[in-house]
Amino acid sequence: ALYQFKFQPVAWYITIGWIAFGLFLYYAIFEKRAAVFEPQVILPGIQAVTEEGKTCIMVALHNPDTVDILLNIAIPVARRRSKPILAVTVVDVPRQMPIHEGMRFAHHKEPLLIRAKKIAAERKIDLSTQLIIAHRPSDGILASIEQHHAEALIMGWKGYTNAKDRIFGEIADRIIRFATCDLMVLKIGEKLEMQRCLLPTSGGPNAKLAASILSAINKEMKMTITAGYIIPENATPKQKVEGMRQMEATLANLKPKGKCEKKLIEAKAIAGGIASASRDYDLVVIGAAKEPFFRKMLFGEIPEKVARFSPTSVLVVKKYEGLVKSILKKVLG
Repeated sequence: ALYQFKFQPVAWYITIGWIAFGLFLYYAIFEKRAAVFEPQVILPGIQAVTEEGKTCIMVALHNPDTVDILLNIAIPVARRRSKPILAVTVVDVPRQMPIHEGMRFAHHKEPLLIRAKKIAAERKIDLSTQLIIAHRPSDGILASIEQHHAEALIMGWKGYTNAKDRIFGEIADRIIRFATCDLMVLKIGEKLEMQRCLLPTSGGPNAKLAASILSAINKEMKMTITAGYIIPENATPKQKVEGMRQMEATLANLKPKGKCEKKLIEAKAIAGGIASASRDYDLVVIGAAKEPFFRKMLFGEIPEKVARFSPTSVLVVKKYEGLVKSILKKVLG
């Protein structure tokens, strides 16, 4: 190309001119037209949470029947971390409608936030609310996490999805994959009273986070916590000793420890064993497993199966993986 420039510099100038013209057309016309079809989000500002240097614990509300139980998780965690709570809900606007049209439907979601503020007032904890308007609910939640520098997000899950190629559902999957904060996803079971909790243990990158969150919850709920460890049906004495050691190490992370028990669970498969044993408990708290970066797992195979097949409530927790991994996920989709 440099050799050609010596003989025909005009060709270079023409090429550069066409490139400049193309960029002008894109930024002046086509980018604006494309933006009309992009999912949009309206995020009202919340002064109480967005003060400089402040972070918060965010709880996403959607179903009126689950507001209480989600706040029962969020409030102890917020107290443990000395953070305010931000309760958010999303007005879902069809893509073919202008985003501002969502204001007409805002009153349908306001009772969720009113209920959250009432519970927080009764429990004497700082709670702000934000009503988000978005073409895609997941975009609204993710944008709010960024706006308010959320330290953790607590959200509910119905326990199943009808969407193909999705693990928790289209909305939940995007939030779990791209959220830049700690995650707590609660599959809400039939029992709303939480008195007995199963804490499966085998180490892992999120075991300490699970113990920390459970410690916070248990400080207010006063549950009996059972550390569980899966062993084969024909386990050797050595395997049983290792199981007891793992459970002792897990229970040592509970502060305050409270009333604790240990249980070796005999099963052919880990996920199946935990799901089956969970029938005797009101809540299962399990940390996400570490999975290879390019696999489509969000929490790891075992936690996802436990959440899906356990008949009781399951709280799956995952620590924020850091800025670099978060950026790579956004770039690679």
